[in-house]
Amino acid sequence: MNKIPNFRWVVVLMLFAATAISYVDRQVLTVLAPTLRDQLHISNTGYASILTAFLFAYTLMQPVTGWLIDRIGTRLGFAIIMAWWSVAASLHALGTGVASFAVYRFLLGAGEAGSWAASVKAVSEWFPRKERGLATGLWSAGVSAGLVISVPAVAWIYLTFGWRWAFMLTGLTGLVWLVAWLWLYQLPAQHPRVTEEELRHIDEDAGTDEPVKRTPYLSLLRSRNVWAVIAARVLADPWVWFYYFWIPEYLTRSAGFTAANIGKYAWIPFLAQGVGIVLGGALSDWLCRRGRNVLTARLNVMLSGMLLMTAGITAAFELDIVIIFAGISTAMLGFGLWAPNMMSLCADAFPRDAVGSVVGLSGVGAGVGGMVFTMATGWALDHYGYAPVFVAAGVIPLLAFGVLFTLLERGKATAEIVPRTDMAR
Repeated sequence: MNKIPNFRWVVVLMLFAATAISYVDRQVLTVLAPTLRDQLHISNTGYASILTAFLFAYTLMQPVTGWLIDRIGTRLGFAIIMAWWSVAASLHALGTGVASFAVYRFLLGAGEAGSWAASVKAVSEWFPRKERGLATGLWSAGVSAGLVISVPAVAWIYLTFGWRWAFMLTGLTGLVWLVAWLWLYQLPAQHPRVTEEELRHIDEDAGTDEPVKRTPYLSLLRSRNVWAVIAARVLADPWVWFYYFWIPEYLTRSAGFTAANIGKYAWIPFLAQGVGIVLGGALSDWLCRRGRNVLTARLNVMLSGMLLMTAGITAAFELDIVIIFAGISTAMLGFGLWAPNMMSLCADAFPRDAVGSVVGLSGVGAGVGGMVFTMATGWALDHYGYAPVFVAAGVIPLLAFGVLFTLLERGKATAEIVPRTDMAR
């Protein structure tokens, strides 16, 4: 079989596609929310309950899917979760109200819970540390690609065929990806397409990489660094989900946008996030090449991102819609700088065999924060409107960085969770 130079970038392309599909599948409901809420008479609190059902399953299953992927491997683990969530996404076409959508949303969240853990683990298997930031930034850009694609695509399908077909057609795309994944993905040392030169490049960290022996799962919960990552995601992730879940609603209720207008313009902030994701990964890798400590490089870029998220506060005021759009887009750009570096930090700071589990545990934190803040958002919108929510979305992410910076013991993450007997060897 012919060898393909730099095959690791094909893996990144597959991870990019999977991430894009996951965000298309979860965003269909968001794009259609104004229509579904009007047709099915769903309040802000009811809509928040549907969103929370997704987040509850997403939270509950993060450690389970992270553990599963660490145990059965990236190839099979990713295949299972993709098949699950693709079917769950299509089932939304049968929705009739809050209860049924909540059930389908729960199933979707349970499947998608393992996507990030699988992707981070795949990068740790295929890339040396010096390239993980860029690789993670590239596949993470699938988030924005999925969000950008979903807005006009779902609007068009809805206006042409009806909202049920929007759920059905988008859900089926994951099954196409599944066939390609099973055909293309294996570990580098076992892959028939990988050259010897690329194998040496991938394994250049072998002399300094993490211990091979499995890290006991419960020992992760004794790690201060694991809790630093969890706490940061509790405070940061819910606010980008706020933008994902509520932008079409905000534009419809507060700016008078129609479904066609949402299809034309609501993708812009998501594109800004995509630029931030690629830029964030590339910048931290560039700082590493210039001699910065890898964790310090990640943190520097993450701080820049959290500062930019304060621009979303403009939406709390009665300003021109162009200014508000610019502020929201800048905030999304900022989270783009943050996200790939958070994932790369997990790959850099913890043993390779524990990466999926660490990402899963941190996802629990993100999910808990997401559930609390999503329900609080629905309640706040019913009582006070959007202003206090946009202010919180601009301020609390800075607190997330402060917690991460304070708690993270740079240089100790790998050592502190490896049992003493293994370290002595």
